[in-house]
Amino acid sequence: MYLNKVFLDPHSDELTQIRVIYEHVDFLMLIDIRNENAWPYRVNILEFESLSLEEIPDPITLIVPEAGSKAEEIRDRAYSSVSLLLTDYFALFDKKSRNQKIKMVLEAKGETRLYVTRQLRRYWQRGMSPDALAPDYSRCGAPGQVRVNAKKVGKRRTTSPGSGIPITEEIASFFKLAIEEFYLVKKDVDLKAARTKANGFLKSTYPKIKKEDLPTERQFRYFFNKHYAKPLVVQARTPSNLYAKDVAPSFSTSATNNFGPGARYEIDATIADLHLVSEHDRDRIIGRPIVYKVKDVFSRMTVGLYVGLENPSWATASIALAHAFCDKVEYCRRFGIDITESDWPSIGTPATITADRAELLGKHGDILVNRFGITLSNTRAYRGDDKGVAEKSFHMMHVDILPYVKGKVEPVNGKKKAGGRTELSANMTLYDFTKMMLVSEINRNTAVPLEGYDFENDMPTDLPAIPVRLWNWGVKNRTGVLREVDPKQTYVNMLPHSKATISPLGICFKGMYYTSAEAIELGWFHKNRSVPRPKTIEIAYDPLNTNVLYVRPENKFDSFWECTLLSRSRRYQDMSLVEALSIRNESRSAYAEAQQEADYQAPDLQKELELIAQIADKRQKSSQLSNKSQRLRGIRNNRDQEKESERQKNRESAKPPKSEEKATVTSIDSGKKIDQGFDYPDLDDF
Repeated sequence: MYLNKVFLDPHSDELTQIRVIYEHVDFLMLIDIRNENAWPYRVNILEFESLSLEEIPDPITLIVPEAGSKAEEIRDRAYSSVSLLLTDYFALFDKKSRNQKIKMVLEAKGETRLYVTRQLRRYWQRGMSPDALAPDYSRCGAPGQVRVNAKKVGKRRTTSPGSGIPITEEIASFFKLAIEEFYLVKKDVDLKAARTKANGFLKSTYPKIKKEDLPTERQFRYFFNKHYAKPLVVQARTPSNLYAKDVAPSFSTSATNNFGPGARYEIDATIADLHLVSEHDRDRIIGRPIVYKVKDVFSRMTVGLYVGLENPSWATASIALAHAFCDKVEYCRRFGIDITESDWPSIGTPATITADRAELLGKHGDILVNRFGITLSNTRAYRGDDKGVAEKSFHMMHVDILPYVKGKVEPVNGKKKAGGRTELSANMTLYDFTKMMLVSEINRNTAVPLEGYDFENDMPTDLPAIPVRLWNWGVKNRTGVLREVDPKQTYVNMLPHSKATISPLGICFKGMYYTSAEAIELGWFHKNRSVPRPKTIEIAYDPLNTNVLYVRPENKFDSFWECTLLSRSRRYQDMSLVEALSIRNESRSAYAEAQQEADYQAPDLQKELELIAQIADKRQKSSQLSNKSQRLRGIRNNRDQEKESERQKNRESAKPPKSEEKATVTSIDSGKKIDQGFDYPDLDDF
């Protein structure tokens, strides 16, 4: 698989990077991606392999233009011309045929020949996707370079006299000294006073400097805002003990027309015919799971899977597609299943994806088309046979699994006469069912032959119709159309996106709080409001895992921050989003019920408190009080006397209570009186 890969040619005099823009069984078409006048050329595949060229990461970074922006308009204009040339792709590699097609485009679009040929080269050289034709605005200007001007730049003065002075390196050093040695170390000094200090340094160095040549407040503030980040300023100007207590973030809360593998994928969803119980509480029945499958039409291999509780939508379809594009070894290991890459070799993006229309709407559908160059096709309404391969696989899923589980959905249940509620016998968790699904799909991919598979006439007779064997044969003998992708970037970009809020407690999504090193560095969680932070931020989330969240700070494919769940939200750790939201809703209901009871009892409490206050007021009014000076004079003595009286009451209340009833005493006196003395008694006395 060489398609769209970039290689470094060490045999050339200059640095030459070449991209494979067409792959055939016998030859490749290559193009120099750095030559503005380059055209594709043909190389025999055996000759290409003998050159031992070094494969390098793609040096072209594509940026997705913002919706409605000028960059998007430029990209769409260019692609509207290039797309007309791509209808007969192989013909573009013949100069005569290419010129004829370009002439047709010029007549249809009214563009110049130079424009069309330049855009076609850019399409080939930059990765063969619509975003390859977007302008590189990020390369404009001089980012990161400090500019020193001999003349003052910026707005001219209109009120104050003079023309001003440019900020040279010397003046910048005065600014830096005033800020770091005066403003940052003294809390009661404002920025205006720091500018005064900088001007003082300047006047002491140049005593004859004119007043109109002193740096202005705007120049000083520009320098300060450019070179000193707000979080660091706050930390420097706050005493360490106060910063740790009041400012710093606190987290102590501790087949036909499908020539080969990847030519077409089908994706579809179903509701499994069994009920599950909660992973964290076996007494809670959580209903029936949703299963998404991504199937390769040529090999009938299941290339992607999603098992969860989210309703069928793009949010869940995207997870199944991300699973289809990436390696499955680590995913299976999470469920205690050890496989190798050869057991499930489907890695990369296909040429076409067929799905229901609702599942391909929105931002992520644009990513598939513009970033990955995937063609999306919709099924017709009420035509499930448009995705026959995927539809059939759901029946086989139930054939494999249902005989061994309880809680199955039966035609007759407890709602009908003599029917038992099958939900009550459910004992499988989402983890258990997902593991069964993986075991079943791996077995069907690697061991179970397909019935009635429609072989092509060039396929060998000794090739069994086992999906993985068909896949491997197709990759070796047919034109490969799969493109390798970065697993992490693809996973994050294919996840469902939403909005989260930011507060000193963390990044809040659905009542759960997260943090990341990047957000902490920017000071987003400082309690001091002088540190700016956005109110909301776009995030990507995994409906199957509440432990991790991904912040999307920029509208770029490769830009994301990984956030972890804070201990404040440890109650929702190791859960799916549905389970976490269910627990949160139950907790909110319990709180609302308790608050309702408190509101019901509040009037009685208020009435009782008012009654106590009224009694005290009447008692005070009925007492004979001395004059004000006498009452105020003996407060300390009165307090001591009252304290002693209170102590005496406490001592008396601590004594054991006296019993009013006397114990019954039985006399053992014989009636004989004996003279009591202190002599030893005689035996006769007894």
